[in-house]
Amino acid sequence: MEARTPHLANRLAVAILTAIGLSCAGSSALAQARPAPALEFDRSMSVYNRRVHPPEPVENVDWAGRVTALLREEPGDVIITAVGDMIFNQQISTLPEPYHRQLLRLMQEADIAYGNLEFSLNSHPELQRPFYNFRADPEFAWEVAATGINLVSMANNHALDFGPEGLRDSLRALDLAQITHAGAGLTLDAAHEPGTTTVQSRKTRFALLSYMRYWTAKYRCVDPAGPCLATINPATILTAGDGGAVSEVEGPVASDIEAMEDDVVLAKRHNDIVFVALHNHDVSHHRAYGIQDHTPPNDQIMYRKAVEAGADIVIGTGPHVLRGIEIYKGKPIFYSLSDFIYQYRTPDKIPVDLIHQRDGEIARPTNVSVWDRRDTRQTFEGVLVRMTVNGEKLRRIQLIPVTIDDEGPLYGVPRLAGTKRAAEIIQELKELSAPYGTTIVDNGWYAEVRL
Repeated sequence: MEARTPHLANRLAVAILTAIGLSCAGSSALAQARPAPALEFDRSMSVYNRRVHPPEPVENVDWAGRVTALLREEPGDVIITAVGDMIFNQQISTLPEPYHRQLLRLMQEADIAYGNLEFSLNSHPELQRPFYNFRADPEFAWEVAATGINLVSMANNHALDFGPEGLRDSLRALDLAQITHAGAGLTLDAAHEPGTTTVQSRKTRFALLSYMRYWTAKYRCVDPAGPCLATINPATILTAGDGGAVSEVEGPVASDIEAMEDDVVLAKRHNDIVFVALHNHDVSHHRAYGIQDHTPPNDQIMYRKAVEAGADIVIGTGPHVLRGIEIYKGKPIFYSLSDFIYQYRTPDKIPVDLIHQRDGEIARPTNVSVWDRRDTRQTFEGVLVRMTVNGEKLRRIQLIPVTIDDEGPLYGVPRLAGTKRAAEIIQELKELSAPYGTTIVDNGWYAEVRL
């Protein structure tokens, strides 16, 4: 026994040391696997709580009565609504105020309700690439659906903010919620495919194609076999002038326009009504460029080429302000519907002073504290377009003015515009659309485009 004791002791010592080593290794692995504690910021220092403007007074308006009267339909009518950019992370479908509920009702009672999905639905917050955090969990797709939205464009500059994995999550979440989408796909070919849908009790087939035009080729697909966006890329050429002067001319690449035209032709062969959504960033949103409420002539080309190829309705998003409306060859072009849901700041993740420091979109008047800087009025107003199609023909276009809270607990949330703001928005649209020869008729709290 005495001879064997050292051997047993050695084995016991080795076992103990091994156990300690495994325990340490396990603790180290666990420490590596455990996520870092979330950073905490003082939410009282955010635009959600800091007020500069007095709250809009609540008008004594029978919103339910107004919207009910607007919703009257004729036999065979198909109702389509369209809104602009949606950056969305807070539930709004349960808000009780009539100016919120009745706005959503317009989309919920439509047959097709379109919007531009400018955020990611994914479960990978660690994959965030840019400064802004435009993300919600995949389950949030059900909140998007609850607002009535059932058709979205995805070709925009935030679709890949969380990389290929984030895009995959988004596509799956939309599919599960039965929200038709276009403009992004797991391959370049898929990104160019139309999202198609039908309307209950109707044989009419609808298709959506979606493209992004950016001021650089940053989002051009580099691997056609991987996740991609459908893009219309820019090109710059140099031209010689008198006296040897050299100037630059920028515009969309011809082959990208031709690819869009081919997509439209193919979509029209198999569908009755084709929408084309164009997310247009012709220049940066930096306020050094001013309020970008006019579409440059070279950019008008792609909207009109879409109509010439067979598109029935062309919807512009991206400038984050309203632009004019044109009836081109009998088809409507909405050059920009501005914003609809604009919860683009995330003060729970980024201190408010840094947002103002890094955000070129926010106006910077002199002698105004970062606490008091706000986006321009035009950024927080837009329109909901309500279109009536009957017999595969567009019969009516109604424009419902919308304002968005720019501060307070409902920051970024849309509402039906009050009387004064509605009149101002309609007048602004009239002025922006006048160069295209478009007539807009003011009906009080909403307007109509004369076809």
